[in-house]
Amino acid sequence: MIMNKERQRYILFRIFNENKSKFDQKKILKAFWQSIWRYFGLKEANKTGLWLVELDLENDYGIIRCSHQTKELVISALTLITEINSEKIIFSPIKTSGTIRSLNKVKEMIFNRKKNS
Repeated sequence: MIMNKERQRYILFRIFNENKSKFDQKKILKAFWQSIWRYFGLKEANKTGLWLVELDLENDYGIIRCSHQTKELVISALTLITEINSEKIIFSPIKTSGTIRSLNKVKEMIFNRKKNS
C-alpha cells in the first residue's frame, strides 16, 4: 500500500484592524481554530492540517498552511472572523499557492512597496 504525501497549500493574508491594536500569535491562531470549529465542526477541523507559517504584525500580514483539500474551508473560516477580544479585525486572503516560494515573491512585491512609499 503506497501512501501519498498530503499536498499543502499556503495562504497569504492581510490583517486589517481599526485601532491598530497588536494581537499576538496565540490569539490569532486561537481565533482561526474557533472559526473553523464554529462553522465547519470538529470533524472538518481535524482534516485541515492548519499551521501558522509566518505572522508579521508590524506589516499586517501572515501565511498559513493547510491541506489542499481543505483550502476553501480555511479561507472561508479566515474571512468569517470579525473580532478578537472585542477588537474588530478582518483577515483578507491575498493569494494561495502550493509553494511558499511563490508567496514570498508576491509578499515582497506588496509589502516592500508599502515600506518604500
